[in-house]
Amino acid sequence: MNAIHPCLVLAGLATVASAQSMVDLTDVRNVARPYTSVFEIEAGAIGTRANSSDAAAKAIGLDDDISWDGHIYYRDEAVGSRRGTLEAYAGRDGLFGAFTDGKIVGDDTVTRFEFRGRPWQFYRDGSYERGKFRPNGLYEGSDYEGYVGFGREAQQGLYVELGPFYKQLNFRRSSLTQPTFTIPEDYAAYGGRLYLEQNGVQLDRRRGMPRDGYALTLIGEREWNDSSGLIGTSIFSTELPSAVWRMRGRLEWYVPSSDDATWEIFANGGWSDEKDRVQNFEAQRPLGSQWVDAQLRLRLQLGASMTLTPFAIGQYSRVLMEDGNSSRREFFFGGGIETYVHFSDSISLHGSYSYVDTDNRPSIRIDEDVHGEHMFYLGMLVRFGGTRR
Repeated sequence: MNAIHPCLVLAGLATVASAQSMVDLTDVRNVARPYTSVFEIEAGAIGTRANSSDAAAKAIGLDDDISWDGHIYYRDEAVGSRRGTLEAYAGRDGLFGAFTDGKIVGDDTVTRFEFRGRPWQFYRDGSYERGKFRPNGLYEGSDYEGYVGFGREAQQGLYVELGPFYKQLNFRRSSLTQPTFTIPEDYAAYGGRLYLEQNGVQLDRRRGMPRDGYALTLIGEREWNDSSGLIGTSIFSTELPSAVWRMRGRLEWYVPSSDDATWEIFANGGWSDEKDRVQNFEAQRPLGSQWVDAQLRLRLQLGASMTLTPFAIGQYSRVLMEDGNSSRREFFFGGGIETYVHFSDSISLHGSYSYVDTDNRPSIRIDEDVHGEHMFYLGMLVRFGGTRR
């Protein structure tokens, strides 16, 4: 059998393990990671370019800019005498920490303690007109959550988890907040969350990367809160309901095309109460009570130490119109490319570029809401003490 170059193995591991984000960690429950222990740091520059940078565009945050990006991630599956799993993450998109243990309750039940924090949240309350975003009000905020979950495998490949959560949300005006817009008052919320996860992903043992199968996670939650006061403008103002429901899902699907090419389908989506005016206008995803963000990707292995992945993007949003009496469906499309170049077992170069024909893309900064239709990133990844499964 031919020997496999170490960088070829690393190419897959970096693609799977290093592209961490808050969504990767909070919306996935029981997917096996390629490392039982690892500490990694990624740092680089992220930029944006807007199709228009006139006064009207800048009033909703569209601009050309460059900022920092990256994350720190730690994982250890042998913590203490109980051999629990500890995970920690810090990045531009938030903070995360979790400890899981299979012996607290016993009977094959996994207990999970989680902390989530998003100190730099942006909200874009508004509607669409012919594909263009029309703001009611833009503002900033933060939220912090504690969660305890109890999960077990209901049948082979199907993992079920249920648990309560409590969180605190805070809001503040920004330089983009319209004077006539009333932002939400701070409030606390609590509720219950259910996870259903079907995992049938098969790894390529030579390269350590997903090659076939899919992982599907469905999440449902019911939330109660102590919010009070109006949100919005004189044209469209509402109170946040004391109870709301939400559902969301996440899909990773891998289809091999050849030994050096694999099709990937990544999709995230959500469906929530139309009156959930705060969560429906979070700026890091498509707006609305119904939304989908999907990518069709082709991962190409180029030589022993490089992967190149072109992809197409499709987004769907259902957003209330300006008067709040009806809603409008919007579709947006785009594409991009992502690459990893591996110089050694512990150092890699990571770059990406993407474009979507919407003026609602994630902010590239934490101190102000700056975004554009074009986004690009270039950074270095360094990994310490990685122990393969």
